[in-house]
Amino acid sequence: MKKTKETEEQNAPEQVQEEQTQESHSSPEQQLAEELAQEKERYARLQAEFANYKRRNEEEQTRQYKQGMGKVLKAYISVMDDFQLALTNSQEGESFKKGMEMIFAKFISTGEELGLQKIPTVGQPFNPQYHEALLAEESEQPAQHILEELQQGFEFNGRVLRTAKVKVSK
Repeated sequence: MKKTKETEEQNAPEQVQEEQTQESHSSPEQQLAEELAQEKERYARLQAEFANYKRRNEEEQTRQYKQGMGKVLKAYISVMDDFQLALTNSQEGESFKKGMEMIFAKFISTGEELGLQKIPTVGQPFNPQYHEALLAEESEQPAQHILEELQQGFEFNGRVLRTAKVKVSK
């Protein structure tokens, strides 16, 4: 048994040389064809991986959007309940007005808790990124300062959701 093992070990370098010569006998065209096939397969795998990445990313964005919208809607449910109660029990007079003011204050505070911020206006210098000038009038105020807020503006996370509509000084 030792002889067969020794003869295998002696023949091993010869087999390696034969394999190398067989590889070197393959034409450059065959080698290029093999490399091309490997690269095509690699390319196809990368395309599939990227398509899967895009799909997973879109699904995650959709999930996060829905989750965020759920939180917002949940926060406003109690405000909607208060409006419904006020409309059901509506009566003319001061108590109805006071009730509506309380609901409005709750609506605003709910928005603030969610990150909604009112854009400051009266007395501030006019900034077209935050304000939309609808009227201009002569005033003792310095030019291009806001005299009156006509409609509130809001921003969320540093992004303007709606510009404030204002009257500015000339």
